[in-house]
Amino acid sequence: MRINNTGSEEFNTYSENIFRTLIEESPLPVGLYVGREMVISVVNDTILKIWGKDESVIGKTYREALPELEGQPFFKLLDDVYTTGIPYHAKEDVCYLMVNGELRRYYFNFAFKPLKTAEGKIWGILNTGTDVTDLVLMRKQLEEAETRTNFALDAAGMGTWDLDLINNSVTCDNRCKELFGFPKDGLVRYEDLLSHMHPDDIARVDIAVMNAINPQVKENYDVTYRTVGYKLRWVRCKGRAYFDDNNKAYRFAGTVIDITPEINTRDEQQKLLFLIENSSDFISLSTWDGKLTYLNTAGRQMMGFNNMEDALQDAHHYLMPTEVDKINQVILPAMLKNGRWSGELLYRHAVTGQPIPGHVNTLLIKDPLTEEPLGRATVVRDLRNEIALKKEQQNLITVVENSADMIVVTDLEGNVTYINKAGQQLIGADNIEECYKKALGYFMPDATHLLGKEVRPNMLKNGAWAGEIQCRHFKTGEAIPAWLNAFTVNDPATGEPIGFASVTRDMRAEKAAQQALAQSEELFRKITIASPAALWMTDINSQITYVNEVWINWTGYSLAEQLGAGWLKAVVEEDRTTAANKLTSDFERHKFHESQFRIKSTDGQLRYIICTGNPQYNTHGAFTGYIGACVDITELKQLQRQKDDFIGIASHELKTPVTSIKAYTQLLESMMRKKGDLKEAGMISKMNVQINRLTMLIEDLLDVTKITSGRLQFHQTWFNFNQMMQEVVEDLQRTTAKHTLIEDFNADTEIYSDKDRVGQVLINLITNAIKYSPDSDEIIIRTAIENNEVQVSVQDFGIGIAQDKIDKVFEQFYRVSGDKEHTFPGLGLGLYISSEIIKREGGKIWVDSVEGKGSKFCFSLPIKARV
Repeated sequence: MRINNTGSEEFNTYSENIFRTLIEESPLPVGLYVGREMVISVVNDTILKIWGKDESVIGKTYREALPELEGQPFFKLLDDVYTTGIPYHAKEDVCYLMVNGELRRYYFNFAFKPLKTAEGKIWGILNTGTDVTDLVLMRKQLEEAETRTNFALDAAGMGTWDLDLINNSVTCDNRCKELFGFPKDGLVRYEDLLSHMHPDDIARVDIAVMNAINPQVKENYDVTYRTVGYKLRWVRCKGRAYFDDNNKAYRFAGTVIDITPEINTRDEQQKLLFLIENSSDFISLSTWDGKLTYLNTAGRQMMGFNNMEDALQDAHHYLMPTEVDKINQVILPAMLKNGRWSGELLYRHAVTGQPIPGHVNTLLIKDPLTEEPLGRATVVRDLRNEIALKKEQQNLITVVENSADMIVVTDLEGNVTYINKAGQQLIGADNIEECYKKALGYFMPDATHLLGKEVRPNMLKNGAWAGEIQCRHFKTGEAIPAWLNAFTVNDPATGEPIGFASVTRDMRAEKAAQQALAQSEELFRKITIASPAALWMTDINSQITYVNEVWINWTGYSLAEQLGAGWLKAVVEEDRTTAANKLTSDFERHKFHESQFRIKSTDGQLRYIICTGNPQYNTHGAFTGYIGACVDITELKQLQRQKDDFIGIASHELKTPVTSIKAYTQLLESMMRKKGDLKEAGMISKMNVQINRLTMLIEDLLDVTKITSGRLQFHQTWFNFNQMMQEVVEDLQRTTAKHTLIEDFNADTEIYSDKDRVGQVLINLITNAIKYSPDSDEIIIRTAIENNEVQVSVQDFGIGIAQDKIDKVFEQFYRVSGDKEHTFPGLGLGLYISSEIIKREGGKIWVDSVEGKGSKFCFSLPIKARV
């Protein structure tokens, strides 16, 4: 600053006033110091307040006014500025001032500027400044707080990030950059952050960011994902978005921390828990006093628990009563002493009470600080399979030792290490010692070449060899034809071969049997040629493999045309499907086959055939097919037709006189009763009952002839099914005093059928139930509706039917045979007639029976909708 005068004494009064006014009115602290002594000429109130002085300092030197600055650089700085003429500027310099008798620290931005005359002579210094004490102290507090924050973040391994949503830039600290794989001195954009995230996690992170900066959601940001910078890390980011007055996000900031160790630990724990949960052994944790706190899946299954809650019981509930004392007396003392115990215990199934043998390893769990016992960890191996396996092994050894085949085990060099009793007998060994030799000695010389060139190489390459070979008898040298099954024995751990085993079957008897079979087949061929019946054979798939000349002559087809299913070409078309299905059905059950069908013979006539066949089995009990015969019953069929005609005529002719006899009998009984001849009336009544039986037999015979000739009439109407049932049952109940007919009717519906014919079926079933249950007193009749059908069952508790007779009960004229023939009289036509009625009404009829326990006869009829 230059003043247009030559010295302070020359200072223009006017200029001085203006200058003074500027200094005094300045809001900033300002002072004017004159001469080298730095006499305080002008100061304003602001600087006086900072100094803690009043106007008495004016006229004093700077050193006199502010003696507390002694030892501080200000006196020297003023002198340097005055001497050199170079201004001095300070920023946030510290200054200690005496205020109210107390030395206090201040911070100033100030300047010492030299004042010069027009000639350039320095005559004073202008001191201007700004008190920045509060600003500096606040900044230092912020720096200290930031230092503490950074220290805490560093201690926690945590980084910070701040996303400028306006400029799409990110401010990251060094820890954050490190976790994302960025260099410390690089700039980061949001796109850069995404590129350093695992691809599988980006979409999930993006959604979390969008929810955080969306003003409608404002969700706290907390997400875990993987970074793929320098290496893969798991991190957890937490933060929030900041919104302006317009509710627009302008900033998004938060922290990030490396949780890779925790994730790895969690993964390891999950793997361990997975292994425990999927272990095949029982694994549990319990308190020291035995209260279970955990039981894995295998343990719950082994003990019969459906869930974890039921399983968490005292350990003694898991054991058989005989084992409980062993815990306190043996196991716990051993664990306190050695830290563990192992042995066998009998556990108890929670549901069945079944004992479960187990091998136990139980470990002591201690407090890591006090080493006091906290609990027990127990692993139990279920020994049931192991015990069963040992039994199976023992059984296998027994089977091997008692096998009729020779069983031999050798090492890789072919030295015999084991041979069973049958083997010793086959080769004629007197003792086991002479069997321990090279396996080559067991075979004829010609066979040793086969063993070396084919058998051993195949076993080493393919693991097995099978074929015919000649063994050698040790004593006689006899060649023994045999079938050899040889295979490699491998180490279960390495899979490497450790030896060979073989099963050798003596084929001498088989060879003899084959020769005998060849002779028998030749004999069979000669017999079949001479047989008057048509003979046939099949394989296991019901395909014809042989027919004799009789069948070929009947049908006119060659043997080749008959094979497989070709024989059906000879069967008339109307019978073909039934014949094929019957054969297939019997084959599936391996039961005796019987069927009837017609063929058209070479002379153009229809022939009626009865076909029978028996299942065949080989010496090992395996099913091999059928052998059967076909017999021409055409003449029998003609006789049957004549018989049916005779029965029809005879029944019809008998019906008229029997009806007359019944009428005269009823009249005679009535007359006797009027006369009071009750004894004679009773006898006539019994005669009337027998006439009724005769009438029923005649009716059955007539129905059979109608069925056979296709003349059985049906008169279908709509009627209530349950009502019809009740009427029939009520009538039949009056005929029996011994049996109670129990009704369980649940078919209150109308059906369209012949009411009288259906009632006839029901009467047949109930009267049969009464007849064949002489020692019981109940018969249960049920009705129901299922699958749009009415179903009826009549259940008795009588003699029942043998399983091999059930298929015959609905056949014509079938009756109970043997000693019971006279006990249960009848023609055997009722069930046959019933089955035909039900079939013609579109229904089904069947029976379930157990011999000695009773039978349940059932039938069903379709329910039709009224049109």
